[in-house]
Amino acid sequence: MTANNLIASKRHNCVWIATDAASYDDRGFVCKFGSKVRAIPEWPAVITGRGNSFGLDTAARELSRRASSFEEMVGITYRELRLVVEEFKLDRPFELSFAGFFRGSPMIVFARTPGDHDSTGFGSQPYLPLPVGPTFFGPWPSDELIAEAGFIKPDPDHTPENIERGLLELIKLQRRIPADDGFSRVGGFAELTVLRPNGIERRIFHRWPGDLIGHRMSTEEH
Repeated sequence: MTANNLIASKRHNCVWIATDAASYDDRGFVCKFGSKVRAIPEWPAVITGRGNSFGLDTAARELSRRASSFEEMVGITYRELRLVVEEFKLDRPFELSFAGFFRGSPMIVFARTPGDHDSTGFGSQPYLPLPVGPTFFGPWPSDELIAEAGFIKPDPDHTPENIERGLLELIKLQRRIPADDGFSRVGGFAELTVLRPNGIERRIFHRWPGDLIGHRMSTEEH
């Protein structure tokens, strides 16, 4: 249940990405905290995602190695992602979010491997790269959480300050979404990445200091 949130703004000609830092085992016990952003500064572009972290890291490395630009990576994904999964025996499902500039415009592209990871919500075809529009958020909080917090969905045409504030509010809500065992799968710290045509800016914009390696994470904000 990794927090993975992207906003592509044509008005500002950039992409904002907000992710959490927790990697955990199948029971929800934290294994490590670290960035989930795979940056490709020379293009520039970013790959994030949800699901098995080894699969994510391997696919991000291989796809970026096999392409020379963001546009080319999107173009080869349907063929090459399948080959990467087979070559490295990536049996556990994961999904990828690509952020970059396609013909000069900011773009978010989604792709997934076979299995139960599909944040599109409509059963997208495995391996097929899918442009998803200007916003892509996962997981999405329940109506009850949204109403309780008075949360307003971030808009790509808002000011940069309001977009960043909205992403912070969203990731705090995602922290409160329980898994089946009642614990959170979002935590450690929240990282904000801003992708512009001339580079990538990254910073930590929230921390959950009570989260510890070897422990589960509470759904409470602490």
